[in-house]
Amino acid sequence: MRWGWRLGWGALVVALNVLGGAGRAAAASDDTGMSLRIFKRRHEMVLVDNKQLVRKFTVALGRAPVGAKLVRGDNRTPEGRYYVCEKNANSRFHRFLGLSYPNREDADRGFARRLISADQWGDIFFANLQRTVPPWSTPLGGRVGIHGQSGRDMSLDWTEGCIAVSDADIDYLYATVPVGTPVIISD
Repeated sequence: MRWGWRLGWGALVVALNVLGGAGRAAAASDDTGMSLRIFKRRHEMVLVDNKQLVRKFTVALGRAPVGAKLVRGDNRTPEGRYYVCEKNANSRFHRFLGLSYPNREDADRGFARRLISADQWGDIFFANLQRTVPPWSTPLGGRVGIHGQSGRDMSLDWTEGCIAVSDADIDYLYATVPVGTPVIISD
């Protein structure tokens, strides 16, 4: 979807300051309710509900697990605050919980490096603001999510940037985690 992003720089700065404050307030509220937290170095994901640990999961990551995802094809798993933006029951990797990568910070970084256009930045910004699926076809990449292993070895990092769990674990997550659930990925 194109937003015809043609704001002057002054209006852009005002919008970012106003909406950035709202985004920080929403991020601060992630401590209550359900969330997924992924710790890349530990190859661990935890499901938390109302500040209580519900379940731990072992994860496999992108083939280049160190550092944040920067561009399509870098095989890195992103780092930052995302949300579950879609669910696919018939993924090639059993089940799939799509994540809102790229988020606003990823878009800011990509725009500053001239990897994406102002229109692409705007599309990503508004998708994240509305908590919908962001564009997944920009040079930043996309279609990053949590999915099953489909018979793959979980002792190796083998994905193209996604987070893989056992097929039994993705069945549990698919049934338990609603669209909109915050997902925090850290090193």
